[in-house]
Amino acid sequence: MFQTGDPAEIHFRTGNTLVALHGTLVQMARPLMEIHLKNQPLHDGLVRPGTNVLVVISGGAGIYTAEAVIQQYLPADGQIVVCVDGSFRFQQRRQHERYRCNMQVRLRVVGDTEWITGECRDISAGGARIYLPQGVVLRSNTVELLFISPVNQQAVRAVAEIVRTGKLLDQDGWEIGVRFTEMSRMEKIQFARLLQLWALPQQREPVKPD
Repeated sequence: MFQTGDPAEIHFRTGNTLVALHGTLVQMARPLMEIHLKNQPLHDGLVRPGTNVLVVISGGAGIYTAEAVIQQYLPADGQIVVCVDGSFRFQQRRQHERYRCNMQVRLRVVGDTEWITGECRDISAGGARIYLPQGVVLRSNTVELLFISPVNQQAVRAVAEIVRTGKLLDQDGWEIGVRFTEMSRMEKIQFARLLQLWALPQQREPVKPD
């Protein structure tokens, strides 16, 4: 189970955009929980009492999630108090190690002709984390990806499903998480190994769990 000091995130939707706030669990007296944010939200007006959110806590051997409602927000202290609705759901940590990458990636909705350029930040046999310089509206969560080698400009294609989208708080741009589809388990492992070889030498160590 989780405890105070564990990493915590608060996810909520504004329009068609999913926003993620990152912080630390500092106090809990169920159903109330207090979370200290690492960065102040860009738009404090979006964080207000009564907002429905998803709380995500990394603790022990897995990830705990639960719906909650913001009860109090103290921007000067960077603290949010939420009231948890019901029980937490548990999910084991990812089965695949993630490796840091720094390579160009192009993506488009399957069947579209227009490509969007971004940067792959890390990769695993199951998916990738991609940075986009600006937000985009995609008509489908299924996308085609082209990962471009920084060494020889060779491209590796993959089809993936977008599983999360969030605005970065500490810099301009957006970040999306994708899960690879239409691959066998062995193909995913071989794909991740190939992309790992393309990463910069100083960045080839596994990414620490969130």
